[in-house]
Amino acid sequence: MALKRDEYEEKRCLLNTTDPADEQANRERIPIRHVIDKLDRALARGDYAEGMRLLDYWIREARALCDEDGELSLQSETMGLSRRVNDREKGLASIKRGLELLEKSGLSDTVSGATILLNAATTRKHFGDAAGALPLYRQAETVYLARLSPDDERLGGLYNNYASSLVETGDRKGAEEYYEKALSVMEKCGASGRCGVAVTSVNLADFYAAGDEPDKDEKINATLGRAWEALDAPDTPRDGEYAFVASKCAPAFSYYGWFFAAAELEKRVKEIHERN
Repeated sequence: MALKRDEYEEKRCLLNTTDPADEQANRERIPIRHVIDKLDRALARGDYAEGMRLLDYWIREARALCDEDGELSLQSETMGLSRRVNDREKGLASIKRGLELLEKSGLSDTVSGATILLNAATTRKHFGDAAGALPLYRQAETVYLARLSPDDERLGGLYNNYASSLVETGDRKGAEEYYEKALSVMEKCGASGRCGVAVTSVNLADFYAAGDEPDKDEKINATLGRAWEALDAPDTPRDGEYAFVASKCAPAFSYYGWFFAAAELEKRVKEIHERN
């Protein structure tokens, strides 16, 4: 079956907003970077259950300590992981709590805040509310355009996910425009952008497959070639992100008849998980 992939790896948002002179600055906080390091190791092994247990534990700790900055970062991580394990209840709960904390923090117009909005939008879309995701994407895009370089990889991720929501709401013209904008950004990011290139290219192949253009087969194969070139480049990092993206792209390659690419990606995913 065709790949139904609506995300790529969002950049992390580790919040640390307290003023050292503030009387609250010395209160106890969760060790956020230590938690994220442990989470990364679990995800690199493909152990998503352990990743979720880790997040649940430290969110409880953050609440006990009234560490809202720490909890906000972990709610954002939970949004992303809930998509990987397809846990709708946990995903929607993390959106609700995360947006509450974000509004309270006053950080919505910062890059960190926009990253959380992007994550919330992508999670909302993943669990069936593409229309409800669009305002969050637009809000995040406004902040990113104001505060980031136009070639920043984070914009590429936003454009890809925004395009997927536009597809589901019937705006094919807008979706194709945003897919191409995503590719334009990520192809300028070198090795670090190649997983994003692969995801967006496979999404674009699915987009063409659903259309009625007379040259759609040529377009599908061209975009799959773009995806394979990105994943097979010698300097594309073969890490946990690569394994996740490759595991999602392999069925799409198989669906469209690229059997060698599918088999090779499955082999690489296994090697990465065994190594980690």
